[in-house]
Amino acid sequence: MVHFAEIDANNKVLRVIVCEHKEWCESRLGGTWVRTFYNTPGKNFAGHGFTYYPEAENFAAPQSYPSWELNTETYKWEPPVPRPDDGEAYKWDEETVSW
Repeated sequence: MVHFAEIDANNKVLRVIVCEHKEWCESRLGGTWVRTFYNTPGKNFAGHGFTYYPEAENFAAPQSYPSWELNTETYKWEPPVPRPDDGEAYKWDEETVSW
C-alpha cells in the first residue's frame, strides 16, 4: 500500500490516506492527490496542514516561527540562530530570536 495526500489549489495538505493507486483516490474521492513517502530518506511524510512543493516532490510542515526559514534542500524549517549543541534543553524565544 502507498500513502497519498490530498492537496488544495494552494498545495496545502487536506488529508493523507493509504490506498493502492492515485487513480483510485481521484475517481472515488475526487480532488488532487500526490504521493507522500514514509521512511524515505530526503522525503518528508505529509501531514494535515503541510505544504506540497511539486518541484521537489516533497512536503514541509507549517512554519514553526515567523523568523525561521525553509531549507529548500531538506524542506524543514530552520532557526536564524543554530540551537546550542551542548546536550542541554532549550526553547526558542521568538521575541528575542534566540534560544
